[in-house]
Amino acid sequence: MARLVSSSALQEKAKFRFSQMGKSPKILVGDYIETDLGGSYDLIISALSIHHLSNFDKELLYQRIYNVLNPGGIFVNADQVLGKTPDLEKLYRQHWLDSVCAKNISEEDLKAAQKRMEYDRMATLDIQLHWLEAAGFQNVDCWYKNFSFAVFGGYRPTI
Repeated sequence: MARLVSSSALQEKAKFRFSQMGKSPKILVGDYIETDLGGSYDLIISALSIHHLSNFDKELLYQRIYNVLNPGGIFVNADQVLGKTPDLEKLYRQHWLDSVCAKNISEEDLKAAQKRMEYDRMATLDIQLHWLEAAGFQNVDCWYKNFSFAVFGGYRPTI
């Protein structure tokens, strides 16, 4: 099991969580595109990070993930997606804003979150499902979606 993480605190948290399940994950630190994924895996999970890549790099990463999955392996991505139309994207952004404001977030924290969102490079769910299929994944689907948050992926065929 491999996971790309960016800080030592996150690394320790991941190790702890997996140790509670009797697992010992292999943790990789690095850039999705430059890091050698090495080995082969039955399961690869990504959460809330691929949306920072360019569309070209997302498509390339999906191919790289496919290439290191064992036959029958699965890739699951829980991430943000762009609205299919400008109107839907506007709705998604408003829903996010309404949700965080309902939690009484401070103005400072809201501005910090909005600043971080400037680095988002989201793509629509439809195009990402297409990229997964083009990489060779089968049974590609979106298993959960709530406005701009989606959980989707696919399986590497068993040959």
